[in-house]
Amino acid sequence: MNDDQIPVSLIEARARSQSARQRLLGTLDEMQGRLNPVTLAQDAVENVAGRLVRDGVQAVRARPKAIAAAAGLAVLFMARKPLARLLWSGTKRATAAGAKSLKRSKKGSSK
Repeated sequence: MNDDQIPVSLIEARARSQSARQRLLGTLDEMQGRLNPVTLAQDAVENVAGRLVRDGVQAVRARPKAIAAAAGLAVLFMARKPLARLLWSGTKRATAAGAKSLKRSKKGSSK
């Protein structure tokens, strides 16, 4: 039989079959992509990160003063060494100058 002798219903059935096969193969490719372990891990990380950000924003909106205080303390903690150097460097100079003025004078002099 050549194409002229094939009934129209059979041609339509073959076309539907070919279309269904292509959809199935597309679906299988999509499933393989979604079930890829790397993709699953990335999706999980994105979901967790999104949830953490959303929860964090809600916490800040609920308690802005407490969060600001905690952030301020964190900054002070991280900058503690430079702040200490800044505060204590002036004290060392003042102490050194004060120590010179407190030295004992020689015997017999009133100053």
